Amino acid sequence: MSDFIIRLDKTSNRQTSYSFVVKDKFFETFTFSDIKHADIIVAVKLNKQGDNISANLKINGHINKLACDICTEELSKKISAETNIIIKKTNENIFSTDEIIYVKPNHNELDLKQLIFELIILNTPKKRQHGLDENGNSKCDKEMIKLINKYTNIKKENFDPRWEKLKNLT
Repeated sequence: MSDFIIRLDKTSNRQTSYSFVVKDKFFETFTFSDIKHADIIVAVKLNKQGDNISANLKINGHINKLACDICTEELSKKISAETNIIIKKTNENIFSTDEIIYVKPNHNELDLKQLIFELIILNTPKKRQHGLDENGNSKCDKEMIKLINKYTNIKKENFDPRWEKLKNLT
């Protein structure tokens, strides 16, 4: 998929902007991702200073068809994030880091697909559950919550009484 490639040779000593759309097809190559459906816009701004290029990536949109952690119903979560990287041209064999990407001087293209994927994954909400309505009640599926409560056995653990005496120490 060549849709997420920026041309480094087209970047002059000014700001260059790119825009990409991340949809469901984007995640097909990332087989181990639990995110499969999204509608995200990626804005990339490049600033060139000599041989170095600084890049600012912003993502904004929604991750769709996530399973709620409470009731397992599908939900959509808003995602918004930003990162800055430096692109350096060098003939040396240096491994890229999170902040600096090293490319050979004769390479004129840079594929941002992996970087965009990592930005999405790292900024996906860890807690995936429905929000609250205007009365402060959960929007989770009430029938599913009833079933979960019906078939969940909560065992009360018996604590060693010696530990109970430690609670009274101040």
